[in-house]
Amino acid sequence: MRSKRFVCCLMAVIFSLIMPAYAETVYLPTSHDTRPAPDKAEFAEADLSDYVLLYESDGMRYYWREDRDVLAVENISNGYVIKTGADLPFSGDAKDLVKAMKKDGKSNEEILAAYSPYADDLNTTYVGIANSVITIEYIDSDKTKQISSASEKNASSTLVPGAGDGEFVLSVAFSSPEIALNVYLELGDEGIRYRVPRSEFSGKDLNKLSAVLITPFLCASGGRMKVLDEQTLDWIEKDNYRVPGYVFVPDGSGALIRFRDNSSAFNPYSGDVYGKDYATETYYSTTLMDDVPVHDPAMPVFGMAQGDRQLGYVAWADSGAEYLDIIVNPDETKSTTYTWAYPRFEYNVKYFQLYDEHGNGFFTTLDSLYDYDIDITYRFLFGDGSDGMPSADYVGMAKAYREHLIDTGVLTEMPGASGNIPIRLDFIMSDAENGVILTQQVTVTTTDDVREILNHVRADGISNINCGLIGWQKKGEGLTRPDKDTYSGKTGSKNEFRKLIEEFSDLGIDISQARETTTINSVMTGYYRTAVKAVSNWYVSVNKRWLLQESAPVALFGFATPEKTAAWTAAFSKNVSEYSESLTLSGISNVLNSNWSRSGCETTLTETIKLYENTLAGIPLKLNLEKPNQYLWKYTDRYLQIPVGNSWYIYESDSVPFLQMVLRGTMEMYAPYANFSFYTQDCILRMIDYNVSPAFILSKEASWNLADTLSSHLYSTEYELYRDLVRSIYTQINAALSEVQGFDWTGREVVRDGVIVNSYRRGEEVRKIIINYTENDIVLDGVSVPAQRAVAVR
Repeated sequence: MRSKRFVCCLMAVIFSLIMPAYAETVYLPTSHDTRPAPDKAEFAEADLSDYVLLYESDGMRYYWREDRDVLAVENISNGYVIKTGADLPFSGDAKDLVKAMKKDGKSNEEILAAYSPYADDLNTTYVGIANSVITIEYIDSDKTKQISSASEKNASSTLVPGAGDGEFVLSVAFSSPEIALNVYLELGDEGIRYRVPRSEFSGKDLNKLSAVLITPFLCASGGRMKVLDEQTLDWIEKDNYRVPGYVFVPDGSGALIRFRDNSSAFNPYSGDVYGKDYATETYYSTTLMDDVPVHDPAMPVFGMAQGDRQLGYVAWADSGAEYLDIIVNPDETKSTTYTWAYPRFEYNVKYFQLYDEHGNGFFTTLDSLYDYDIDITYRFLFGDGSDGMPSADYVGMAKAYREHLIDTGVLTEMPGASGNIPIRLDFIMSDAENGVILTQQVTVTTTDDVREILNHVRADGISNINCGLIGWQKKGEGLTRPDKDTYSGKTGSKNEFRKLIEEFSDLGIDISQARETTTINSVMTGYYRTAVKAVSNWYVSVNKRWLLQESAPVALFGFATPEKTAAWTAAFSKNVSEYSESLTLSGISNVLNSNWSRSGCETTLTETIKLYENTLAGIPLKLNLEKPNQYLWKYTDRYLQIPVGNSWYIYESDSVPFLQMVLRGTMEMYAPYANFSFYTQDCILRMIDYNVSPAFILSKEASWNLADTLSSHLYSTEYELYRDLVRSIYTQINAALSEVQGFDWTGREVVRDGVIVNSYRRGEEVRKIIINYTENDIVLDGVSVPAQRAVAVR
């Protein structure tokens, strides 16, 4: 017995000694995370023997290959070369050359030295696309086809010098279809600017044009070639070197699509910049299903990086962004092993024209093309940033884009903040449900309740607060027209709201009334001359039946015309400006629609943007905007509900805080509501990592009272359930981010899976925050960071 006990004790001691070596938990990253940088790439020396020197700046040389429409860009300091196309021969040309040389009795050595491998997984059309500067999409017999400036047939292009230094004009003419256009290139010390004027489109088939694509295979990775066997001179398959790297897309906060050898095909990523225009969708009616919503790009920017901060580019559109789709084809998409990305500028759409109420109709296209110019810049990135230039990774892309937006006045840096970070506390006050005969208002928070809750929060030591009041008006949030200044008394009278707002303003707490000024329904207002019409001349309809309770008072929704949205927003602002310091808006901030009638387009997307810009510019209050698109950033003081992650597409490998790195220091940024499954320790760390302040939406009464209203998605808001969580989440985030208030965010490094180091600078002072997502305590550069914690380092 003693022997057995001794053996058991000995085994326990041995196990306790060896266990620490095996106890560390391995962190398995998902698409929520950012993975370590790609491996170093190995770049072969570029063959420019068939190119002519076109232009040389202080830092770049530009070469042109006439027969393939390919520009080669050489960085003078490090010799890296970026080509705008794949630089591939057509398979027929490659085969014919080898066949002729064999017939002429050339030796194996001569043939191997002279021949060109050709793409095994690209047909003739796609070889032209892969090489091209410009590709167009056109509609032919109800099918969408593509032809490029470098196509084997039915296309010609000529590059000639332009008016200024480094300026050139590429004239492109297609014979089938008969379409011609001019592309103006500005070659500079940092990259290339492309301008494509709509006024210079021509040709009898112009109305067939549906889209223009720019350099689709710039920095593409992968591919499979046919090469000659050195012994037999037979054509054999050989995979290209897959350059390590990724595509950056503005999906949510930002996503990376790494260059991978995929085993199955995917649908392309298609990011509709600023979101869909419901008025020009294929069908006038849309049904929203109960699934995870995806993020629409809020900014017209994308990029690619090759290697570990070696070379890449970031591209942005300064004109035509509202008609831009960002397209990425991961490996195995469209039966090719390349990963390639490009901008697609839309000029025409196919839609279903109904001619009766029974659903009968036909497919057709617009009578005339959209009228706008393309203006897009490609900024090339080289190196790790040690030379002071943006690095060749997503961090450098964000830095370069931020600089551009500041230079063009879209963003303005705020005075440096200090002290505790802010917190956003919104309140749902009421909404309407069906009654026995009419709808009735369901109130879950009053002005007195808001006062009580805010005093509780202040007593818990939190004072840097701003708030939005949702559903303050008669009939609650969903059924009152936004320009109506109506108070029911159930949430509070107008004087009670004024007293609440002014009382807390004296305490440094900003309270604003909130409105969604775009979405409408037939209970709220009549549709005649108020609702957006689709191109088919039917009112746009969005069915939310699958997202709402069957007992909800309404399930079909439309959108106010841009003119009505602008007028209602201005009226709402005027109604509250006499006692408010700020305004909270949604709808107008990120819903962008055109409006049509039988006579054609009444309001284009471009006109809608200008209308909204002018409206917000005329509001003399701070603006709290929910997920604003880039064209409204100039007017945004607080960015609400900022995405912290991507859409979880299966081919997206990483989530990155690109959006936050661009906006840092130009406006306050607030995370999605923490009380809706965004309160785990991982989520808290992500808020610190992404440099955003926490936000909650609260109510006095239980949220189940709203189950039969249009606010049923607010399923957990009762303050008593979240009082401790508000305090604990804020305390943890504030402990880290208050240390870097007023500092520039200068870098972000993934040291290893689950460990991030963010770098900050203010003048000569440098600080860091180490974020440890893993379940293991770590020591980094002498700093101990507990598991699942973040530590600020001075």
